[in-house]
Amino acid sequence: MCKKPSALARERALSRRRLGCAFLLALAALWTNAACEDKAIGRPCDLTVDASAPQGAYNNNATDCPSHLCAKPAVQPGVSLDLDTGAYCTAPCASDNDCNGQTRDPSNPLDTRCRKGFSCAPFFDKGVECCVKLCLCRDFFSSSVGPAVPDACKPDSGVTCS
Repeated sequence: MCKKPSALARERALSRRRLGCAFLLALAALWTNAACEDKAIGRPCDLTVDASAPQGAYNNNATDCPSHLCAKPAVQPGVSLDLDTGAYCTAPCASDNDCNGQTRDPSNPLDTRCRKGFSCAPFFDKGVECCVKLCLCRDFFSSSVGPAVPDACKPDSGVTCS
């Protein structure tokens, strides 16, 4: 003869299921937030130095960027030197897909963020950041050539990071 579970036993089982579901939902939310972390790529930042258009500059202690990396690449040959794109937050990347970032609002004449989006490429040829790929604003290089890859980052160049 089978006994029916008591009302108390049914309530406890239901509570355990609810707790389990709540735990799984919390875990899923945590995982989703980690996967969609805002790296603030493209956000304007402070280089702490003045750099003219042909000069590249960076600040690796930029507190206004989650990665602490603020960059303004040198304008490559073939790109207009009157480029008004300012310094921006960047972050390490593995491919262009990692570089979705903030871009310029064309209706705002004071907005100096990147116009053409970002590419993943090495930026530094020295130090601990040597050959680390970063999200670089495409405004600074020719679309037909792409970002300049430092010699130290080219295979078989004979040049190494220093």
